[in-house]
Amino acid sequence: MDINYDLYKMFYIVANCSTITEAAKKLNISQPAVTKAIKNLELQLNGTLFIRTKTGIKLTENGKKFYNYISPAIEQIQDAPNLFDNINKIETGEIKIGTSNTVLKYFLMPYLKKYSRLFPNVNISIEESYTPELINMVKNGSLDIAIIYANDDDKKLEGLKILKLQILNYCFIGNKKYKNLSNKVISFNELKNESLILNTINPIQTSLLNDSKYIAHINLASHSLVYEFVKEGFGIGLVIKEFIKDKLDDKNLYEIKIKEDFQPLNLILVINKNSFPTYATSQLINIIKNKEDEK
Repeated sequence: MDINYDLYKMFYIVANCSTITEAAKKLNISQPAVTKAIKNLELQLNGTLFIRTKTGIKLTENGKKFYNYISPAIEQIQDAPNLFDNINKIETGEIKIGTSNTVLKYFLMPYLKKYSRLFPNVNISIEESYTPELINMVKNGSLDIAIIYANDDDKKLEGLKILKLQILNYCFIGNKKYKNLSNKVISFNELKNESLILNTINPIQTSLLNDSKYIAHINLASHSLVYEFVKEGFGIGLVIKEFIKDKLDDKNLYEIKIKEDFQPLNLILVINKNSFPTYATSQLINIIKNKEDEK
């Protein structure tokens, strides 16, 4: 099927607008011309791309899939004139990344090491903050990317492109004095009688703790701090299992299994949907994405 590139480009622009009128202004053509072009594309594809409503237009399910498929190519073509300029600027460029201390330490650090070896003259700025603040900073352009815990259907993520990185799981851990608990599966009600160490800055995604009136023995600002306090024997801590797997192998820490299930965490990378990433930013994203593809 030989479809004119201009139709793809027009579809892409219309999909990023809420009305045909808005799209026509951006394309600098008449509304009827836009409508005709979209109908022409739908005929060639033998499918419906948009639903017309009283308030505007929205993509059909097939339209969303079509958009997700062609948008990377359209964006690369649109950004092509900046390619060489960005390559030249990368020698003295900067990339601004938002994340948490835990994600930086246990997930992002290996990628940053590789990136620094490949692009030694690029300055790297790290902003540590809460997820809502990091989302706002990506939206207003203060950050190039953010790596956060979030569900990809979170309304706060509207206007952002999402790259799913990893599904993470919570688990309880204790040091040697809790070894006896690691040999069985207990209920949360049994466990909460122990001294619990929790991270209360990032909300725990489980009804076990949210619905309980139990107050933790120690509340800390990051998952990595929870691990440190557990290691020193202050109590049983709730941590992200994937980040401390190697620590469980040395037999100084033990996983304490409970009967109830925790809701998994989604680790995602987000960038602003309305702007193109610089060459420097694209290279870091590629390093992270390619490494994730190998897993």
